[in-house]
Amino acid sequence: MNNEGINLKAKTPLKFSTTTLVDQVEEKLLEYIRDNRLTPGDTLPNETLLSENMGISRNVIREAMSRLRMLGIIQSRTKKGITVVEPPLLTGLEKVTNPYLFSIRTIQDIMEMRIALEIGIVDFIFNNCTADDIDDLKKIVEQGQTYEDNHWPVELEKAFHQRIYEIAGNPFITQFQNIVHIIFEFAKTHYDSLFKPINETLKKQGKLVTHEDLYLFIRNGDRAGYSQAIKGHLSLYLDFMKKAEDTEDRTDN
Repeated sequence: MNNEGINLKAKTPLKFSTTTLVDQVEEKLLEYIRDNRLTPGDTLPNETLLSENMGISRNVIREAMSRLRMLGIIQSRTKKGITVVEPPLLTGLEKVTNPYLFSIRTIQDIMEMRIALEIGIVDFIFNNCTADDIDDLKKIVEQGQTYEDNHWPVELEKAFHQRIYEIAGNPFITQFQNIVHIIFEFAKTHYDSLFKPINETLKKQGKLVTHEDLYLFIRNGDRAGYSQAIKGHLSLYLDFMKKAEDTEDRTDN
């Protein structure tokens, strides 16, 4: 995109406020990208031109541009200058996902979102699943057979569900699994003592849905059975979070 003749001045003057000057410049650069409908591959003006037109130092421009690079919105390329790129939507979220900063309620919300997601991709799974996919799931399930009551280690559980996400065929969903895994790893590590009794209770009630059960529904092409099974399988985590929340409340009191 030709930047000549484009007015880079802010629609409203940059001024001192509760936000920093760098914050304001970052927002103005995003505004510029939106207003000019820049798409991946289009170029932005260089730092000197931006500095002159916005009436601020190059250091401020440079820091604001650095933030956009960290967000994956722009990149610097030899001979092409600063170009707009398609940002990885979940990368920023993945970087700041720290379960130690989250309340029990927030962690539970994330788990509930995972349940909604896994139920929502059932049709994609059964429409896309191949014999190779089924073989891969079988190998993971075979590794898990040495663990009682579906009490798999975190990494093995991640491998199973990530493979299911991959079958669904949506890279965005697969990337989301990386974020969810951070939360589930935290839960397994810090509240492991709560999982075993929940599993034992579900087993006695005949309600325990194992990873092998899920695999068999997929292998047999039983879409309706899988839909019900995945709800039961993941409801374990809601029961767990309720117990974790009760434990947290007693500790606070």
